[in-house]
Amino acid sequence: MKLAILGPSESKIGYSTKKLIVEGEKVFDEVSLIPVIDVKLRISNDLDAIYKGKSLKRFDYILPRIDSKRAVIGYPVVRFLDYFGTKKPYPAETILIAHNKFLTLERLVRNDVLVPETYLAASKKSANEAMNRMKLPIILKLLTGFGGMGVMFMESKEAARSAIDTLKTLQHEICIEKFIENPGEDIRGIVAGNEIIASYRRVAAPEEKRANIHAGGHGEAFTLTEEMKEIALKSAQAIGSRICAVDMIRGEDGVYVTEVNINPGIEGIEKTTNINIAQRIISYIKSELKR
Repeated sequence: MKLAILGPSESKIGYSTKKLIVEGEKVFDEVSLIPVIDVKLRISNDLDAIYKGKSLKRFDYILPRIDSKRAVIGYPVVRFLDYFGTKKPYPAETILIAHNKFLTLERLVRNDVLVPETYLAASKKSANEAMNRMKLPIILKLLTGFGGMGVMFMESKEAARSAIDTLKTLQHEICIEKFIENPGEDIRGIVAGNEIIASYRRVAAPEEKRANIHAGGHGEAFTLTEEMKEIALKSAQAIGSRICAVDMIRGEDGVYVTEVNINPGIEGIEKTTNINIAQRIISYIKSELKR
C-alpha cells in the first residue's frame, strides 16, 4: 500500500508531518512526502497530477497537510484527486470552507451547531457599523488566521476602530465576533472518522484571552462530554472532513464551536495527553483502505 502526504517541502515540515511519516512507514509499503507547490497538473485528453515524473494516481491514500498559505494551490490539486477518486479525508471544497473562518461558521450553522454571533465586514464602514451593534468586549479575526494569530481581543471601541483602520488599510477582510464569557479556555477534540481519538483543554496565559499554545497558553488533559463528542463529530461532518480538530468553548448558554481545523498541529496534544495521535490517524487511514 502506498501513502502520500501532500503538504510543505521537506525543509519546512514540522513535528506533526514528521510524526505522521514515521507512523505511516510502520504500516505502509511506501510513504512519500509531496510538496503541493511542486505538483504539476496536466490537462490533455485526460487530467493528471504529476510529481517527479509519476502520477499521483498510483497512491492508495493521500493525506493533505494544506495550511492557509498553500490553500490556493492545494485546492486545484485536491480537485484533481477528487476526479481520480483517490481516497483522502476531504474533497477540494473543504479547503475553501475550512480556510475561511466565516464560511466555516456558516456551514456549522446550517448543520445546527452553535457558534458565536459573527459579522463579516469588507469595508471600514460596515465593520464599524457591525461593531456598534455588539456589546463590548468583541473579537476581531482575520479570515485566514491560524494558531491564534490574527485574533484580537478588543475591550474598547477606540481600540477596535484603530485595529479596523489598520486591517482595512492592509486590505484584510474582518470577522467581528461576539466574545463568549468563559474561564479563559478552549477545548479541542481530534476527529478521525466517527471517533474522537484525543481531546484536551487549552488554558490561556495570565492576562491573555487566546488559549492557543502559540499565544502562550498551556494544555491540560480533558475528556469531552457526550454532548461535546456529538458536537465535534457534527462539526467535522458539516465541513466535509473525516480528519480534523474541532475547537469549542463553554458559554453560559451552551457549547460553541469557534473553529474547525483540517491541518491541526498534534505536538501539543500528544505531549499533554501522552496519546500517539499520529499513530491513531494512520490506523484510521488503514481502516479506510479496507472498506
